[in-house]
Amino acid sequence: MNERLLFLILFGVIGVLWWIAGYWRRKAGKAAFAAARLADTAEERDRYCRLAVLASHRDACRMFCFSHPDLFEDHPPLKPFKLRGINIAFYGYYYPARYDVLLGDEQRAFCRSLYRFKEGEIHGIEFFKACMTALQTAGKPYHIMFMPCSDGFKYVRRFNRLDWYIGKRRPELTSGLYDVDVFEPRDSLHEAKGVESRILERNYRITGNIAGKEIIIIDDVLTTGQSVADYKEEIERNGGKVVAAIFYGKTVAMPPLLLIKSHVWGSYLADAIRKAVT
Repeated sequence: MNERLLFLILFGVIGVLWWIAGYWRRKAGKAAFAAARLADTAEERDRYCRLAVLASHRDACRMFCFSHPDLFEDHPPLKPFKLRGINIAFYGYYYPARYDVLLGDEQRAFCRSLYRFKEGEIHGIEFFKACMTALQTAGKPYHIMFMPCSDGFKYVRRFNRLDWYIGKRRPELTSGLYDVDVFEPRDSLHEAKGVESRILERNYRITGNIAGKEIIIIDDVLTTGQSVADYKEEIERNGGKVVAAIFYGKTVAMPPLLLIKSHVWGSYLADAIRKAVT
C-alpha cells in the first residue's frame, strides 16, 4: 500500500478517535457539572465539580475557583494588606450576580447579605466590628468616613445605621457621614460594564472640616481599589489622613482556567500516586 495513503488513513483514524474522545469528555463534563449543582452536601458538590474540571468543563472550573478562593486569592478575609498605599481589611468574598448559579449556599447567603447592606436593609455592625478588630484599632480616635454612593439618598440609607452605632456605642470614634455632600446622581460603578477601566465620576464634595484627622474609609465592595484610591486623594486634599479602609466584600478575581485545571489535575495525580504507593 502506498505509504502516503497509509499515513492519511492513520491520520484520519486518529482524528476520528480524538473527536469521539472529545465528545464523550464533554458529555462526562456536563453530567458531572449537573451532579455538582444538584449535590446535597458540600463534599459531594466538590467531588463532582472536580470530575467536571478534569473533563475541562469551563463553568465547573469557575465553580471550583469560587468554592476554594483560598487557593487562588492572595488575601484572605480579615487579614489586613496594602493596596494602592492603603491598609485594607474585608469581611468576606463577594461573587458577582452573574455567577449566582455556580455558588454554594454559604457563598450565596453572604452575597445576599451584602446586597441587603447596600440597600440599607441591614446595619452592617458585625462586619464593621470584625474589620476594625482585624485592623487593631481598639481605643484609637479615628474619624470614620463613608464611600459616596451613586446618589445622596442611597448614601444615607446605606450608612445611617453605622453612623448611629458609631455615635452611640463607639465613643472613641467619630462619624463623618455628613462631612460629604453627594450633590448629583451618577451611574453605579459596580453595575457598569468595563468596571476595571472606568474612571469614577466624582459626584460629591467634602464639606466637613477633616483637617488633621486620621480617617478610616468604609465601603461595600472592593474590586480594583480605584474608587477608594480616588476618595483617599480627595480626603487628603482636604487635610485628612487616610490610615485604612474596610469593605464588606472583596470581589473574587477569576484566574486563568488553565491554572484551575492544573491544580485539580495535580491533586488527582498526587492522590493516584499516593494510593499506588500504599
